[in-house]
Amino acid sequence: MRTLRPACIVDMGDRINSVAAGQDAVRERYVRRRLAEVGVPVYAVLGNTDLEHLAKHEALAAAGKGWAAQTADVGPLRLVLLDTADPLVDGTGGAIGDAQAGWLEATLADAPGGCLVFGHHPLDEPDVAGHRYFAGRPELAAVRNRAQVRAVLAGAPGVLGVFAGHLHRTRSSRHGGIPYVTVGSLVDAAYTGGEPAGAYGLVTVGPPSLEVTVWGRAPAQFSFAPRPPA
Repeated sequence: MRTLRPACIVDMGDRINSVAAGQDAVRERYVRRRLAEVGVPVYAVLGNTDLEHLAKHEALAAAGKGWAAQTADVGPLRLVLLDTADPLVDGTGGAIGDAQAGWLEATLADAPGGCLVFGHHPLDEPDVAGHRYFAGRPELAAVRNRAQVRAVLAGAPGVLGVFAGHLHRTRSSRHGGIPYVTVGSLVDAAYTGGEPAGAYGLVTVGPPSLEVTVWGRAPAQFSFAPRPPA
């Protein structure tokens, strides 16, 4: 972080491997404190493991959040943090409720400049063939009503990129001209030869392009040209 000097950190959720409510709350707060030591604003979304033994209000308190979905303005950019556990699906998958979808549409319409959207569960169409967790249950790999949410995002010309976690491996796609990037896991070793993946990324907003660099044992680099006009 001293080298990268980021404007902020976005924690993509699944901060812990859930054990029990008391331990989970303590460990959630520990992660929050360690990230805060970097000295820049830290924003967090909720992942499914954050909610395995904690009620949503408990997980929000541990993460220092008042609301599961929120916005934050960082310079000219607006960060939109989605609650993709609205509700959780079978304890692992995600969805975005109608009220939140309406809030998202209003939030994007009111944004002063470009928007970056973050949520734990992906909003694109991930290929989970051979996936350690989701090959046999693809319905839990991404937001259940993702097509509905993508339509809202496509209708907002200021959306520059959409980011997710959940899948434990890094990938990208493009829908409606919008880049969708999934960043791999920090600790999972399933796709990195038995060693923790150590994935973390830096998002750099142009002009002219959106650049995403992911470090760790499975590094990746993505460069997206500006979104074509509607």
